[in-house]
Amino acid sequence: MKKILILLLLSAVPVMILAVQARNIEILDVPTANSLIKGEIRGDFKFYPGGGILNRLYVGLFDKLMIGGAERIDNLIGNGNLSFNIPWFLFKLRFTDDDGAMPAIALGYEAPGYYLVPTKGAYVAVTKEIAMGSAFAQVTGTVYTNNFRNFGQDVDMGAGIEFAITKEFILGAEFDGIFGALTDARYVNFVTGYFFDPIQIDLGVKYNLNKDVSRVLRIIYINYF
Repeated sequence: MKKILILLLLSAVPVMILAVQARNIEILDVPTANSLIKGEIRGDFKFYPGGGILNRLYVGLFDKLMIGGAERIDNLIGNGNLSFNIPWFLFKLRFTDDDGAMPAIALGYEAPGYYLVPTKGAYVAVTKEIAMGSAFAQVTGTVYTNNFRNFGQDVDMGAGIEFAITKEFILGAEFDGIFGALTDARYVNFVTGYFFDPIQIDLGVKYNLNKDVSRVLRIIYINYF
């Protein structure tokens, strides 16, 4: 009964209006340097193997500063016991714009992890957009760590590229866990998404270099205040 009530609550999220193309603040798991604009609200829901869901809500306070919160629920669907994580505070501060030769550079914090993906923690992301005729590509590199006691330990990196084939259709790929700081969390991920104003639906395939293949469904809502 508890699981049914939670599912009904999630399905009751209002369809947001006045939305535009969702900004790729991450590829699939690797954060980009892009941020929301002032007054923008983004709801982000990741459904992952085992019947879990990672819920995140972001708000653009300024064009270069966004804050948010996250809550992970394991075993929402299935026979396992429900497991809730304490809410997490998220933020991203973008220092530079992607303009000319200068890439976008941002500092942020992202948590919690989900499934077999560990918490990113603090990160620095660099993103550069490249025009390709009528399409665009964005290249991202992100260094991150969740070890704040031992400086320089457990530092890892993700990198990837995302193509905006049209204003509605995107394709992306990333390598998360390049340095292998956590050897069981090295992924090659692929994502495809389509934007149905005001909703974006993304399908991700994750290949764990040490384990198996899994799938992720991500649903994004955009609104403004």
